[in-house]
Amino acid sequence: MYSSLCSASVYGVEGRLIDVEVDISNGLPQVNVVGLPDPAVRESVERVRSAVKNCGFKFPMERITVNLAPADLRKEGTAFDLAIAAGILSASGQLSSAPFSGTLVLGELALNGEVRPVPGVLAMVEQAKLSGMHRVLLPMGNAAEAACIEGMELYAAGHLRELAECIGASPLEQGWTALRYNAETNGLANGADGSAEELLFANGDYGDVLGQHHAKRALLVAAAGKHNVLMLCYIVMLHSCYTIVALILL
Repeated sequence: MYSSLCSASVYGVEGRLIDVEVDISNGLPQVNVVGLPDPAVRESVERVRSAVKNCGFKFPMERITVNLAPADLRKEGTAFDLAIAAGILSASGQLSSAPFSGTLVLGELALNGEVRPVPGVLAMVEQAKLSGMHRVLLPMGNAAEAACIEGMELYAAGHLRELAECIGASPLEQGWTALRYNAETNGLANGADGSAEELLFANGDYGDVLGQHHAKRALLVAAAGKHNVLMLCYIVMLHSCYTIVALILL
């Protein structure tokens, strides 16, 4: 039993799409995550296991292999939790895999199944759009941020149990309409006031930018002292790796 979903990660300040492949086969019950996962990604197995059980689903007692492709890129963060859970439930036949086709899936899972927001959503959704995708399933807390990317259908989930509504339904019909974020009016589904742009800048911070500690420190000092800042960014190819060098003049 096999399923494949699309998730994403952030490298520097740019998003990168990651395929989450799940295979369930006969064997001793165990879960292996391959594809250069960092400790936060490996620990997602326990978060997903508890979330699945606490939401009324059945966690398969078989051999489960989760592959994060491309396998030569190191995977960091907790944004893969929801995709891994959905992949396991799809591969085990508890959820239909059709609604996840062509959908970017992002989100961290709590042990009770709550879907928590993750950093870097703006860059990941932008990369999904550039890659030709038009649909995103993400945490409710990231909906306002993602709505700044025009032309994307946003479906905000607050809990893993809500994915059960996807069974046998198209995302554009009755399946995820209850989870849909109203991107046309840039308003939250719960009726909160304010445009998506206003909500983004009211709640956003430099925590959405991974790395770049020296640059963020310089900007913080400049803002505190009301200094001018000139930032020049250079992209250098070094041993097939991109290194971003920031020169800050205060």
